[in-house]
Amino acid sequence: MKKLFVLIGILGLIIYYSCYTQQTNINPREIIESMTTIDPEIRKYFPRWKVCETDLQIQIYQAFRILGYDEAKLNKTNIEILAAPRRNEYEPFDLLHLTCGEVSMSASEMQVNLSERLLSILAGGDPFANPNTWVDGKRDYCYSEIPPEVPVTASQAQAIINYLEPTNVTHSFTMSFFEQTLKFGDSGFWLKNSLGTDDIGYVFWSSGSSKITLKRPLYVNRDSKTSDKIPYLINAYLGGAYRISGGLNNKGTIFSWVPSQKLNQGPGGKLIAGLDFHMPFHPQFGVHLNMEFPLTSLKEESVDPTKYFSYKKINELNLEEYKVAPLLRSSGQFTFFYNLWLTKANPENYFRFDLGINYFEVREVYFKPSQFTHYFLIPTPEDESIVLNTHKPSEFADWIYAKFEYRNQSVWPFGFSLQYSNQIFLGKVYLPLFNWLYVEGRIAQVLRTAKPFENKTFFLISPVLRLTL
Repeated sequence: MKKLFVLIGILGLIIYYSCYTQQTNINPREIIESMTTIDPEIRKYFPRWKVCETDLQIQIYQAFRILGYDEAKLNKTNIEILAAPRRNEYEPFDLLHLTCGEVSMSASEMQVNLSERLLSILAGGDPFANPNTWVDGKRDYCYSEIPPEVPVTASQAQAIINYLEPTNVTHSFTMSFFEQTLKFGDSGFWLKNSLGTDDIGYVFWSSGSSKITLKRPLYVNRDSKTSDKIPYLINAYLGGAYRISGGLNNKGTIFSWVPSQKLNQGPGGKLIAGLDFHMPFHPQFGVHLNMEFPLTSLKEESVDPTKYFSYKKINELNLEEYKVAPLLRSSGQFTFFYNLWLTKANPENYFRFDLGINYFEVREVYFKPSQFTHYFLIPTPEDESIVLNTHKPSEFADWIYAKFEYRNQSVWPFGFSLQYSNQIFLGKVYLPLFNWLYVEGRIAQVLRTAKPFENKTFFLISPVLRLTL
């Protein structure tokens, strides 16, 4: 029995020594060549670039095609290289992954299937164009460097619905002239302050209103196929709107080039409530409801005339002028929406479509001067010759709400949206300057005869600060 224990002990020592010897003689190059997958969290710190040299694109594409890869998954214009970090700029890269469209080759597969000359050119070990101007380590072909923080491939381009309100991060903060958003940890809560009523085409201060809303998720998406894209099936919105008057007199300010405010929110606040409901059987499809309505009814009030926009009308009986102030009252939308990612494995291209009905109400009130410095807002004047109008949908085109949105996260995320509502075209576009700083532009164009409280065209550009953690 003792001999048996001794024999087992000796055998264990031999196995341990053998394993230790193998571990200490590991070749780092062999590890690199054997890598077939790379952790997504590590991948974003590795050197990456996209090949845009036509000749090299064709060679790589043909290599994948000849090897029998599905041509439907190949993309000649979307070729990405992942490499190990190098010690200095004069040595070639160690190539780890070569991706063409949706499929990839590991380092060992590249060594077997691609020519040594092609691999050396891609890694910067040999010249592609002019040997006389080439130096060691230089990639002298057309390529696009990918900054480490920028999402690009399936492991990086996250399937999120709103890039400025990302659901794939723990904390988020965005700030621009148009809106400011804040995400509360993992709770799913969002706090948002926005200027204007974009849903009816009144951008920035053109609606005379600003609002604060809290978004609260109510129902978790249990579908494993779509929960990464749409974490919650139901989101509720609740908040309030308050009146602003900053754009009434913008001459001599940094916003002097921006059209002035011509619409007012009435005295008292407004309640804002909304709901996004994603269908459990197909979460990409759903319905959206938004409602904004005043908390108080209109009554005669004394106001500061410098805080309200007003315009003149003619009394048809005595041809005398009188002033009216337009007040934005209720508005709302009920729409169907659909979210679409072109490629499930690599959600670089995102589309959203909204179609539904729109409602708005702008009411004129008599703007009567007093013997002091104040004016009176009178919703129902005693003088019947004073005509006050209520502007709301009166024809079919007024009721239509339609919106199209596109976002691209290939290298530098950018996006735009086109909206038709209240017979007003609203276009938005944002472009990156850095991965934390963007520039956004919004333009609203009235497609019918502009009402007295509308600017025919409203345009504004704003920097956008976007910080995530």
